[in-house]
Amino acid sequence: MKKRTIVLLILICSLSMVGIVFIQVYWVKNAVQLQAEQFDNKVQLILKSVVNRMFDERDIALSDTTRCKNLHCDHRTLQVLTSINTLRLDSLLNEEFGSMKISKSYKWGVFNADCETIFAGNSADFTPQLIATNHRVSLSCLYQPEELLLGVYFPEEKNVFWLKILPWLLLSFILLGVVIYAFSFVLFSLLRQKKLSEMKTDFVNNMTHEFKTPIATISLASEMLLKSEIAESPLKANKYARIIHQENLRLQQQVDQVLQISILDKGGFSLKRVEFNAHDTIKSCIKHFEITVREKGGFISGKLNAEKQVLYNDTHHFANMINNLLDNAAKYSPAYPEIQVITKNIDGMFVVEVHDKGIGIGNEDQKQIFRKLYRVHTGNVHDVKGFGLGLFYVKTMAEAMGGSVHVRSELTKGSVFEIRLPLNAEKS
Repeated sequence: MKKRTIVLLILICSLSMVGIVFIQVYWVKNAVQLQAEQFDNKVQLILKSVVNRMFDERDIALSDTTRCKNLHCDHRTLQVLTSINTLRLDSLLNEEFGSMKISKSYKWGVFNADCETIFAGNSADFTPQLIATNHRVSLSCLYQPEELLLGVYFPEEKNVFWLKILPWLLLSFILLGVVIYAFSFVLFSLLRQKKLSEMKTDFVNNMTHEFKTPIATISLASEMLLKSEIAESPLKANKYARIIHQENLRLQQQVDQVLQISILDKGGFSLKRVEFNAHDTIKSCIKHFEITVREKGGFISGKLNAEKQVLYNDTHHFANMINNLLDNAAKYSPAYPEIQVITKNIDGMFVVEVHDKGIGIGNEDQKQIFRKLYRVHTGNVHDVKGFGLGLFYVKTMAEAMGGSVHVRSELTKGSVFEIRLPLNAEKS
C-alpha cells in the first residue's frame, strides 16, 4: 500500500472519529436538554394540580396553625396566611411530588416576585434561588389583593435528569472508547506491517546482493578452470579451486545464518551447556578479527579483567555472540576501527563489553536494533553488508542463556554493547 494511500486513509478515519465524537456530544447535550424540559413540564403540571386542588378545597375552614403567630408578622403576611392554608399546601406538594417520583428534596414558598417577599414556605436558606426559579404558578385564584406566586426550587435539580441518562451516557462512552481503541490498534498494526514489509524487502535486497558476489566469483573461477592452459598449471588450478572453496563456504555461512535465525524465531533451538573459560573464547574471537581490523588501519584489544570467567553455558553460541558484536564494530567504524573488549564481574554476573568509536546509533534506532531484520540506515542500503539478523541473534541467545544485552551509544562517538550472563547457571 502506497504511503499516500495510508495517509489518506488515516485522515479519513480520523475525521470520522472526530465526527462521531461531536455527534455523541450533540446527542448528550440534546438528551440533557430534553430531560430538563420534561422535568420542567412535570413540575409545572404538579404545581398547577396543587393549586387546582387548593381551589377546590377553598371552602374548608383554615386551621389555627395556619395563622401567623409571629409577633413581628405584618398585616400583609397575616392576610395571606388567612387566605391560603399553607399546611394543606405543603401536604399536597409532598403528595404530588412523591407520586410523580421527581424529587423529594425541594424548597417551596409563596412569594411576591415584584417586591421579593416570601410569605410562607421552607426556603429560608434559598430565598434568592426560589424567587428566581422557573418553576412557579400564579395563586390569583386563591388570593386576589396582590399577585402571589407558588414556586419550587430543587437544590439538586441537575442531578435528577443527569442520573436518568447516566447509564446510557456511560454505555455510549464505553462503546466510543472501544471504537477508538480498535481504530488505534488497526492503525498501529497497519504501520507496523508496512514497516515490516519494508524491512523484509530490504532483507531480500541485501540477501540478493550478498549472494550475488560469491556466485559471480565462483562462476568466474569455474570458467578459468575450464581453460586448458589453467588446467595444465597445477598452481593456477589450485588457486582457482581454493577461491571456489572459500566462496562456497561464504555462501554456506550466509545460508546457515538465515536458517539459524528462522530456527531461533520459532524457538526450536536447544543449548548445549558445557563448562568453559569465557576469556579463552573471547581471545580466540579477537584473534580472528585482528587481520580484518588491521587491514583497515585500526586495532582491536582486550581488557579482560573479570576475576570469575568460567561459565556453564553454550560455548558455540557465546562465541557467535561475540563475533557478531565484533563484526558490527568493524563494519560501522568509518575508517580506522578502534575496538576494545572489556570483561568484569557485576552482581554475580559475567559482563563483556564491546567498545567502538564508530558512527554511533541514534536514540530512536537504539529502541529497534534488536528486532529481527532491522538495520540502521547509513545512506545506501548496500554500503554496509548484513541482513539485520546479528543483534536479533545476540539478544535471543543472551536471554536464552539467562542473561541480557544492552547498548549505550551516541551518534559520531561510538557504541558500547554489553552482554551479561550468569556465573552460577545450574548444571542440568
